Amino acid sequence: MGDLAEEGHHQTFTQLSFMVRSKCLGKNMGGMAIISWNGRYKYELLYQTKAMKYRAQESLIYALLAATFLFYGTGPALGIVLHPDGEPNLANWTDRPDPNVIGRWGSNASCVAVSSNCVITTRHQGGGVDTYVDIGGNTYIVTEIWNCDTVDLRIAKLYGANLTSFVGIYEYTNETNKEIVMGGYGKGRGILLESYGYTWSGSSNQTQRWGQNKVNGTGNVEDIVGRISDVIIADFDGYGVQGAQPYEAAMAEWDSGGGWFIYDGNKWKVAGLSRGVTDHDGESWFNPPDSLDAVRVSSYAWWISQTIPERVPGDLTGDDWVDFADFAVLTQYWLNTGCEYPDWCAGADFEHDGDVDWADLAFLMNGWLGNGGN
Repeated sequence: MGDLAEEGHHQTFTQLSFMVRSKCLGKNMGGMAIISWNGRYKYELLYQTKAMKYRAQESLIYALLAATFLFYGTGPALGIVLHPDGEPNLANWTDRPDPNVIGRWGSNASCVAVSSNCVITTRHQGGGVDTYVDIGGNTYIVTEIWNCDTVDLRIAKLYGANLTSFVGIYEYTNETNKEIVMGGYGKGRGILLESYGYTWSGSSNQTQRWGQNKVNGTGNVEDIVGRISDVIIADFDGYGVQGAQPYEAAMAEWDSGGGWFIYDGNKWKVAGLSRGVTDHDGESWFNPPDSLDAVRVSSYAWWISQTIPERVPGDLTGDDWVDFADFAVLTQYWLNTGCEYPDWCAGADFEHDGDVDWADLAFLMNGWLGNGGN
């Protein structure tokens, strides 16, 4: 089974300076910290007495409230292979995840947003710190990486990201027979190969595509460099045959790290990351059907949830710093009463109570004047 970063060939990137190794299968997590960069200036507020601190807080709150009324009221400044008769009309197909949860990883893979500033992806395609990720209409640079032990899985932190679209982690081990939606930035369908398959088409990972499939089972696989991963497995059935989905799909080159999603509890959650497909040197076969697999997220759900870093309290811009830029974000949602999971009004609803009000402003102020700004 070939990796999807290159057509049936594995690409190895050595990044001794930047790899962070963390235990993935148990609760004893070890590792080394990673050095991140940023180009901001940092300021410190120094107080001789507590009274001076409180007077400074009071003065700044009054100033910010005045600014609130100035800001408020002004607006804030596809690689899946599908059958010809089974292509979805993406404009009308709403029963799928928000397209902004899938991103482009560099020039040869895909990734999935799992928090406001982190994505998960596979490792075999290479890249790391300083890789560019295009997601949600913006481009970000990776500043930190956490690798999941010897598994083809990693978490990447995006500098300056405050993503409003991301998905939860599918934690259950009942994936078999579940219908999935898969998405990625890999190659698409090329020409028909008589009655058994298609060639792959495309010269870059610029196009986002979506399709469907069904999980047939689970297992574990070892790749060419010895990474062993639990996987969920599907196959690429012919159009209209028994068991095929309406938008039956297979993966192709550059889909690595793209998501397999299951609808659970009225929310889309990522259950797998596209990893490998039967190797036909740039072709997808449905007769006989190709086998597809994805890194099984449920096996590593605890590690993912424990490893995703918490935001600096009050930071709404993803730069690990609390300042006027964060206040500007809050003012865009001031008195909004429609804040919901997962983004909670771009994070401005700190309390997750559905609105942005004085309590949220107080939380931001505490981060600004307290310990929030590093």
